Amino acid sequence: MKNAEQLTIYVAEGDFVQGKPLYRALMDAARQAGIAGITVMRTAVGYGQRYRSISVDWMMELAPQMIMVLIAIDQPEAIVRYVPCVQALVEYGLAVKEPVTVVHHAPVLSDKPAQPTQQFTPFTDQENPMTDFERLTIYVGESEQWQGKPVHLALVEEARRHGLVGATVVRGVTGYGKHNHERITFLGIVELSSDLPMVITVIDRTDKIEQFLPLVQDMVGGGIVVRDAINVVHHTPVK
Repeated sequence: MKNAEQLTIYVAEGDFVQGKPLYRALMDAARQAGIAGITVMRTAVGYGQRYRSISVDWMMELAPQMIMVLIAIDQPEAIVRYVPCVQALVEYGLAVKEPVTVVHHAPVLSDKPAQPTQQFTPFTDQENPMTDFERLTIYVGESEQWQGKPVHLALVEEARRHGLVGATVVRGVTGYGKHNHERITFLGIVELSSDLPMVITVIDRTDKIEQFLPLVQDMVGGGIVVRDAINVVHHTPVK
């Protein structure tokens, strides 16, 4: 599976469909569509299409607003088969598709291939993804500061203030970077867990990313920023 595609879906933890959490329904639909596998991550900080307030993982009352990130990687034809399911299920959210190169894949052996058991009517934008969107992926340490607050939180606040579609932060469980290259930090070890890697993702149209980028470059003093073009296959505009 050298040439594959990655579908990344952003939804709120508290959204339900057909009596179950939306992210669980998306997982079930992925299985029914024959997707090889799907990964679900819960963000540490973020805001999105439905909830414009910034949610943080240490405030229980904001738990329903936390952003869930689902990542599916498979053959392009499998992703195409799954996209209509996503479009039918997700009322508020964002889904982006991009080509990826798989350098290692251990296939699951099965007597018969998975077959879709549920049909969804494709939406009209499936064949015409929005290509004028870009993504900023920003890697910083959890302890890094900007104007007296954690830089990852400040970046999300500034993204919202500038009206960008959404921003999410995922906390790494281990890693090292520019400022802690001599030791590897670990989640759960108190003396080593204060500078875990934080990954901030911001998505919007190219012109808005272009306007936001100089501020990002000013704020990020000890990290790395990656900018890439993406195809948006599902997007709920803010009303």
